[in-house]
Amino acid sequence: MTMSIVGKPSQPEPHSRQNHLITIAPMGFIADFKARRSVKRAEALFELEMHEWQSEIDILNSALDIFTNAAKGDEPEDHQLVQKKGELVLWTGQATYHEAGRTPSTYSGGSSGISIPVVAGIRVRVGQFKGSITPGVDTQIDKEQSLVKLTNQRLIFTGAYNTVEWSFAKLLSAARNEAGNDFIIGVSNRKKTSGLKFTDSDGKVFARLFALALYAYENGIPETVKEIKAEITKRNREKPKLVLTASTKAAKGELEHNI
Repeated sequence: MTMSIVGKPSQPEPHSRQNHLITIAPMGFIADFKARRSVKRAEALFELEMHEWQSEIDILNSALDIFTNAAKGDEPEDHQLVQKKGELVLWTGQATYHEAGRTPSTYSGGSSGISIPVVAGIRVRVGQFKGSITPGVDTQIDKEQSLVKLTNQRLIFTGAYNTVEWSFAKLLSAARNEAGNDFIIGVSNRKKTSGLKFTDSDGKVFARLFALALYAYENGIPETVKEIKAEITKRNREKPKLVLTASTKAAKGELEHNI
């Protein structure tokens, strides 16, 4: 007959208890690691969105000051530009001017034939050349870097060798690259397209101000000021927020506690 003591639970073998600890501990560590990583990823995304949002808000606030002053007839002093009637300088910056052109053609090939001696020390090569000419490629070619002025009527580049005007009244097209810093503009009084390339930071500012200057040309400066204010209000409602799940909140609280 087998007897057992009632009320006294049997003790697990040391070997099984060791296995139990090994399987449970790593699971907690992995879950904690994933939660901490989720917190850092969420915070990094939030900081990026906040940076982009703040950058846009700063540009809009700057645009509001520019167009509010323009509505009053105030503008930065500019003695380098002969302005037209009713023209106001809105912004001045630096850019590289480029225009449509073609790269040089290239030749590839060689020659074949024989060399015939004529007199002492002199030989004549008889044969033929074989090869092909590859035409140049149509592209936008950089010309020079200098000042750019944006007004409520036109865009102007004033360089040492190139002076170019893009009148809003003759504007046909405007496009920019994916990076947002290079612009190609077409106007009705020139066959070739041309444009301007800015730094990344100036490209963002110019893109917004250029669009607003065109809007002001069509609708007037007071109406443009209203549009900027409405856009600022909309952007403030869309201010990014840091969103964490329950597990990431717990991990964030633990991280802050440890710090």
